[in-house]
Amino acid sequence: MRLALLRHGPTEWNALGRVQGHIDIPLSDAGFARMAALRLPIAATRVYASPMLRARQTVQALGLKDPVLDPRLMEQHWGLWEGLTREEILSRDGADAFVKAGSEQGEAFRPDNGESTGELHARVASFLKDVALEDSDAVAVTHLGVLRAAYTLATGWDMATPMPAELDISKILLLSLDADGKPTIETLNLEFVPASAHHGRA
Repeated sequence: MRLALLRHGPTEWNALGRVQGHIDIPLSDAGFARMAALRLPIAATRVYASPMLRARQTVQALGLKDPVLDPRLMEQHWGLWEGLTREEILSRDGADAFVKAGSEQGEAFRPDNGESTGELHARVASFLKDVALEDSDAVAVTHLGVLRAAYTLATGWDMATPMPAELDISKILLLSLDADGKPTIETLNLEFVPASAHHGRA
């Protein structure tokens, strides 16, 4: 089956460069309007979403119905770094704050008092395994960290940089899942379609 993963629309904190993590920030007015002007290019009979407000508002803006809220789709928990900008983190904890937290050690990276990247990967893999139990295609509205995790699970990316160069988080990551939930990339950076051109497709 296929799973379309997409990030929530823009928020005020995205614009300011603040780490959101588990802080429940809403979409900005411009962010909601941006997502309301878009529709999915594929039909999906199942809709999943992070329980965070910004994800639920994105579901609404995209015209999707009856989402199943799954906490495994929540953003990585950034602990005491939530609410801060990168510059504030470095000012507070030192220029090597990210290195000390394991930024060069892949899954071992753990923000101050937060969730490790390995823990994030484990819950995303668990979600993929459960979604694959049914054959029908699905969509999941989630967060940057979850898209990055799914990309890593599908490609074996070494996480040597903060983001893989080829992954555009403003677009859709379309995965193909086998019966065990193991992902492969079907389409990278799949474009949304304008709502005005959607003509009633789901």
